[in-house]
Amino acid sequence: MSELQVGLLVVGAVVVTAVFLYNKWQERRYQREAEARFASHREDVLMRSGGGIGLGTPLTPGPEQFGPALVSFEAEHQGVGHPGRGLSEFLDFIVPIETPQEVSAAALIGATAAALERCSKSISWEGFDETAASWEPLDPDRSYSRLRSGMQLVDRRGAADAEELAAFGAAMQKAAASVGALATLPDPAPALAKARELDRFCGEIDIRVAVHIISDAAPLKGTQLAGLAKAAGFRLDEPDGKFRLPDEAGRIICALANFEPTPLSVDGLNALSTRGVTLELDVPRAPYGAFNRFRQSAQMLARELKARIVDDNREPVGPAAFDAIGAQLQAVHASMEARGIAPGGALALRLFS
Repeated sequence: MSELQVGLLVVGAVVVTAVFLYNKWQERRYQREAEARFASHREDVLMRSGGGIGLGTPLTPGPEQFGPALVSFEAEHQGVGHPGRGLSEFLDFIVPIETPQEVSAAALIGATAAALERCSKSISWEGFDETAASWEPLDPDRSYSRLRSGMQLVDRRGAADAEELAAFGAAMQKAAASVGALATLPDPAPALAKARELDRFCGEIDIRVAVHIISDAAPLKGTQLAGLAKAAGFRLDEPDGKFRLPDEAGRIICALANFEPTPLSVDGLNALSTRGVTLELDVPRAPYGAFNRFRQSAQMLARELKARIVDDNREPVGPAAFDAIGAQLQAVHASMEARGIAPGGALALRLFS
């Protein structure tokens, strides 16, 4: 074979390879665009996650089937302020700090700021009010002789590890010494074991329910959607691009999002035209009775918008499916209560953040 023939074969192979790689790249690009266009990344009706990004797993299905989907649980703004920052032996690794003389709370917090700025877990402070004989959230303008700081052991990103607890404890000891105080570190082993077990439990019950209200006829108008949502008590959380339904205490019952990728906003609602909306229920963060309100809201929206309630596979979600999901969510709430975690309560909001 001549050098010319060999050269032509090499060139041909390079061209074929380049065409193949280009076609694969195009295929992946079109697939991503199609998924965004048809919102195939959205949650199915009933799914759970292991506190982070995981493969959604339906609970035992009733008469209507619900397929799995990829779910991302991110820390979401719930619009209810701080969910109860009191330290808890159940959830926090607490380091007590004592001093023979009162020390400035601001000075102690400042002494730990640099060491804790990269901490991935929530840190809370409390001071002991001698007059009330009780712990209170630390007031930077006050001085205390007894203080304590706690690192949250578990959230939706997972459990704290030994390295994090060690860094937190070292920061507390160094800060306390700098103001003439003493920080007493508990044994981290029981806390780490508790964190792993609590994280496992939370992964089992970290469930979100989502249904889509889809119009098969004309697209839904943003002004119509906004009017219905506001009349039903929903409030637009513009930074998050969703309407949220609070109860009388300000706790979030459920959220309403655009089925299509465009977030909802005040300026965009007038021009919005969409095929549907998605109603979401974050089960462990939702208060008692939330599922009934969720179900009623879905039925109201479907009726007023002349649309259908469907799951992620576009299968109808009827009364039997709602009944089956409601029964299973009662079991989830019962398992939370057995551990002293009230659904939608302060501990639940901290755990599932």
